Amino acid sequence: MKKIITMKKALFFITFLFTSVSLFSQNDYSDLLIMRADGDWDKLIKKAEQYTLSNKTKKDAEPYYYLTYGLYKISFEADRDDKYKNAYRDAFTAVGKLVRADRDGSVMRKYSEFFDELKLSLIEIVENELEAEQYRRAFSWVMRLYRFGRDYVPAYYLEAPLRYRNDDPSTARTKWQDGDKLLENEDIASWSEVDKKIFMIGVYQSARVLKENLQADRAKEMMNMAAPYLEEFERWEEYYDDIVN
Repeated sequence: MKKIITMKKALFFITFLFTSVSLFSQNDYSDLLIMRADGDWDKLIKKAEQYTLSNKTKKDAEPYYYLTYGLYKISFEADRDDKYKNAYRDAFTAVGKLVRADRDGSVMRKYSEFFDELKLSLIEIVENELEAEQYRRAFSWVMRLYRFGRDYVPAYYLEAPLRYRNDDPSTARTKWQDGDKLLENEDIASWSEVDKKIFMIGVYQSARVLKENLQADRAKEMMNMAAPYLEEFERWEEYYDDIVN
């Protein structure tokens, strides 16, 4: 009996010690939170960057969120310093580093509303380029969607048609195949509205390219695959009629 009690005490102590170490190993970024609230983006960027370069904190994902946030916000300031002239593009570079550091995805989930805002701003640029038939420029922007992870499914359905329009049908087919394979393990219904919207645009652009290149059956198949998940969008009916009806 004494041995059992002793073992229980030892197990409790080990569990307590492990939990304590885990808690104390989490770095405090309340200073960045305050800077974000103050809206001094230059100050926030500099401080967040310091954390990303420090040996103690460079493997943490949280500072990259604040760095991304600051770069994104300062990109809208017309009188920003010249060193921030590419701040919007740099924000996506920071996202890529965040995703690599955020191994359990907790930071991405914690700030999902902001990341949806960032994706939405990007897809608006892509749509403008598509409308102007500037497919190479649209392609360069679409590739930034992969900063959210190589498993970000909507990106494949946008990259593929742009590859096709840029005279690379072979790679386009590969990207569609990659997207289809990734979809096998995805629950589209659980995606955010923004992710569904990007997927919708990608599926429609893909179907358009296929239809234009005498692959109407494949285009209809793709639209029907996506239809159950996208009927909530007003534009979907228009897109669907254009390809299927």
